[in-house]
Amino acid sequence: MKKILICNQKMYLTKDEAINLSYDYNTIDFSNVELIVCPNYLNFEFFSDYDLGAQNCFYEDKGAYTGEISPYDLYLRGIKYVILGHYERRKYDTNEIINLKVKACVRNSIIPIICIGESKIDRELLKTSSVLKKQITTALSGVDLSDGYPVLIAYEPIYKIGSSNPLAKEEIEDTFKYIKKVLDDMKISNYKILYGGSVKSENIKDILSDEIDGYLVGASCTSASELNNIVKCIK
Repeated sequence: MKKILICNQKMYLTKDEAINLSYDYNTIDFSNVELIVCPNYLNFEFFSDYDLGAQNCFYEDKGAYTGEISPYDLYLRGIKYVILGHYERRKYDTNEIINLKVKACVRNSIIPIICIGESKIDRELLKTSSVLKKQITTALSGVDLSDGYPVLIAYEPIYKIGSSNPLAKEEIEDTFKYIKKVLDDMKISNYKILYGGSVKSENIKDILSDEIDGYLVGASCTSASELNNIVKCIK
């Protein structure tokens, strides 16, 4: 089964940089991964050859919400995925707001990519399990996932985002087993669990595992050579 590779370009690229990167993406052999590209909203058109995801959305489809992005409009534009609950967004969004956004995505036939993760203090105090469980159960509370509607869970330990090293593979696998138990207890059947947090070509070999369905990469995906090396390592 192919690994999922989500490229979260964040706000790194200008228009010209995005155009140049899109040309470079065309030189990479992505045949061995299921690629999802998440540009900023202004750069969607340059990556239209790939499955597209948005980096966030609002929880209402239409209205007087200055500066927000409609999930319905994303659906109309062919956007298949939306990243929700990323650490950089959780500074503004509560678990309850994330839940509303997940419902909005499912309502508009968009697959949510729900980011979860604990802080370093949470892990040191042995609160990882309770923190992750609350994030998952609240985000998916009342969400209609009947008939096997898919959901992606991206586990990103907060203290590893932007660091030099990812979490150890054994720790990732143990955490994934717990996440699976939470999802299974919620009777959610169609899910994939990904790892994010300092994923680079220099360390991805250390965290390749059958327990990991894919990877969420940030800055690394804005360099074609770095991304190409990541894809080769996965292969």
